[in-house]
Amino acid sequence: MINRFTCTCITALALAILMPSASPASADEAADGVAVGKADEATAAPEEVLSEAKVKTRNVASAFAGYRFLQIDSFGGRAAEFEYLHSSVVGGALFDSLGKDLKFSLEGAFLNDKDYHGDLLSDYKGLYRFHLRTESLFHNLDHEQLFTPGFTSQGIQHQSNDLNPADRYGIKVEQDLAQFRYRLRDYPVHVNLGYWRLAKEGSSQLRFADHAFQSPTGGTNTIFSQTRRIDRQTHEASIGLDSHLGPVDLIYDFKIREFDDRIATPRDNFVERRNFSNALVRSGGLQEHNEDPESRFHSHTVKLHTSLTGGIVGAASYTFGRRESLSNLEDVTVAERSRDTLHNAAGDFVYTPCKEFSLALKYRRQEIDRDNPATISSAFSATTEQTVRASLDTVKDVALATISFRPTNLLSFKGEYKGEFLQRENAELWQDLAVTSDTHRGTFSILSRPLKGLRIKALYSYSTTNRPDYGNSFAEKHEGQFLATYNSLNRWGFTANCRIAEETNDQIGITVALSPAFQAESLELARGREKSSTSTFASLWVTPFDRLTITGSYGLLRNKIDQALLFDSSSSDQAVTNYAAQAQVYSISSVYRLDEKLDLSLALQQVRSFSEMEPESKTVGGVDTSGIKEISRARTVESSVSARADYHLTRNISCAVDYSYRDYDEKNSASSDGTVQTVMARLAAKW
Repeated sequence: MINRFTCTCITALALAILMPSASPASADEAADGVAVGKADEATAAPEEVLSEAKVKTRNVASAFAGYRFLQIDSFGGRAAEFEYLHSSVVGGALFDSLGKDLKFSLEGAFLNDKDYHGDLLSDYKGLYRFHLRTESLFHNLDHEQLFTPGFTSQGIQHQSNDLNPADRYGIKVEQDLAQFRYRLRDYPVHVNLGYWRLAKEGSSQLRFADHAFQSPTGGTNTIFSQTRRIDRQTHEASIGLDSHLGPVDLIYDFKIREFDDRIATPRDNFVERRNFSNALVRSGGLQEHNEDPESRFHSHTVKLHTSLTGGIVGAASYTFGRRESLSNLEDVTVAERSRDTLHNAAGDFVYTPCKEFSLALKYRRQEIDRDNPATISSAFSATTEQTVRASLDTVKDVALATISFRPTNLLSFKGEYKGEFLQRENAELWQDLAVTSDTHRGTFSILSRPLKGLRIKALYSYSTTNRPDYGNSFAEKHEGQFLATYNSLNRWGFTANCRIAEETNDQIGITVALSPAFQAESLELARGREKSSTSTFASLWVTPFDRLTITGSYGLLRNKIDQALLFDSSSSDQAVTNYAAQAQVYSISSVYRLDEKLDLSLALQQVRSFSEMEPESKTVGGVDTSGIKEISRARTVESSVSARADYHLTRNISCAVDYSYRDYDEKNSASSDGTVQTVMARLAAKW
C-alpha cells in the first residue's frame, strides 16, 4: 500500500522536473544560439557579464536509512505517549536547490506509517510560490478503569460495565497543507490559494451512563465503557488577494471550514425511567448518545495597513463569520439548526518618533449573535416538545495601550494597559453569569544588560475583575516574573526564570437544588477562592575543555488552591478544601566529541509529580471527609535515559546508533505503568 508520504515525494519530484529551471538547453538549441550568445556577450557591459558569471545553482542533498527496534514492557502508552509502539524501518531525505530563478527544497522523514513528515517548497522568480506539507503523529490513549465493586444509594443500585476490558486505544493525527502564491507580472497584486486538512483516525474509550436521579421502585444505574472508532476530518480552503496601493496595502481573505464525523453516532439500549409519581420520564430502547456534531464555518476578512517600516503605522481589519451546526441526530429533532454570527473589528496605531520611544494603541471588538431553536423534541422523552433557553449573545471590547522607553542600549522600560469589557444578553436566564464584566490589567517590565554577557528581565502585572464569571475565575490577580541569562565567553553560562502568581475571588456563589422540593436556590460559599502558582526553571552549562559540554537543569511547577467546596448538592454542608499539584523536573546531559569522526551524547531526566485534595475533617451528608485525601492522591515518577553515538566513516558518509529508555511509574495504580526501550541504527550520506 502506497502511503501519502510516498505520494508527496513523487509529486515533489514531478514538480521539480516540470517547473522552469536553469537546466542546459538541447543540442540543436545550443548550436543555433552560439553566434547570438557571442554577440550578446560582446555588446554587454562588463559588470553585467561578471554578474551573470557569478550566479551558480547550489545543490545540497542528503539521505538516511535504518531500522528502529522497540521493546515494550506492560502498557508503555504513558512512557512514550506520542509514539507508535512498533518496530519499523526508518528513513529520510533532503534536497535543496538554490538558483538564480528557481529555489527548490524537499525534505522528509519516515518512522512508520503513523509517524512521518514531508515538506516541499518551490519559488520561481518570486512569481510562483508553491508549498506542500504533510505530517502524521500517533497519540496513545488511556483505558480508564471503572469503579468496582457496585454500591446502593437511596434505594438505587450503582454498577459499572466495561464492554471491551482488554482493548487499547490510540489515534493517528494527520495534517496536510497546500499553499500557492502567484504575483501578477504587471500589477502589484498577489493571489493566494490554500488548503488544509486535519484527520483523526483510530479508537478511544467512550464512557456513558444510564442514570436516574430518582426512582419510585429503586432500579439500577450503570456506567458503561466501550470502544469507539474515530474517523473525523476537518477541511479548510481559503482564497485571498493582497495589493500594494501606494501608501497602503489592501488584503482580502475568504475561508471556509467543515468538520465531518464519518462514524455514525453511537446507539445503545437504555432502561425506561419513571419519577416518584410513577410518571414516565424517558422511554427505554436503543437511543443515540455522545454525538460529535458536524459543523461548517466561513468568513470574509478585509485588512488595510500602511507601511510597516514608517514612524507612524496604522492598520484596520473587519471579519464577518458564520458558524453552523450540521447535527444529524434522528432521535432528537429541532425546529432549525443553531448558528453563530461573528463580527470582528480591529484597529492599530503605532507611533515611533525616535529609537528611544514607541507608543502603540490597539482596539478589538467582537460581537457574537447566537441563533438557537426555540423548541426541541425527543422520540424517547415523555414531553413532546421542550422549550430551549434563550442563547447568550455577547459583545466584547478590548483596549490595549503600550509605551516603550529605551534611554540607553542597555536599559529598556515597557508599560502596558489592557481593558476587557464584556456584555451579555439573556444572561439573567443562565445561572451565576454576570450581565456585564470589566477586567483591567496593568503591566510594567524592565529589560537590562548591566554586564557583558548578562541579561535581566523583570515584570510585574496586576489584574482585577469586578464580576468574575465563574467560581474558578479571579477577582484580583498579582503576577511577577524574573529572567536572567549569562554567557561567559562560551565557557559557562546559566539561565534562570521564575514566575509567581496569586489569585483571589471572594465573590463565589453557587446555585443548588436543595431537598426536599429540589428548588433552585442561590448559596454563598463560606470561604472564597485563593490560588497560588509558582513556576521556576534553572539551567547551568559548562565547557571544561573544548570537546565536552555538560548541562544540568531543574524545573518546578506548583499550584495550590484553598476554597470551600459543597460536597452534597441537596444540602448546604460545606468543607474548606486544600488542593495541591506539583511537578519537578531534573535533567543532566553531556556532549563529547572524541575526535573529528566520533561524537557521543548522553542525557538523563526524571519527572516527579503529585496531586492531592485535602478537605477539613467533618461529616458531610452522613459521610466522613477524612478519607478523601487518600483516594484522591496521585504520585508518578517518569524516568528516561538516552544516548547516541555518531561516527563519520568518510567526509560524506556517517552512521549513528540511538538508544532510549523511558519508564512511567504511578505509585497508587499499576494500570498505566510501563517501560519502552528503543534502539535505532541508521546510515546517512550527503553530497
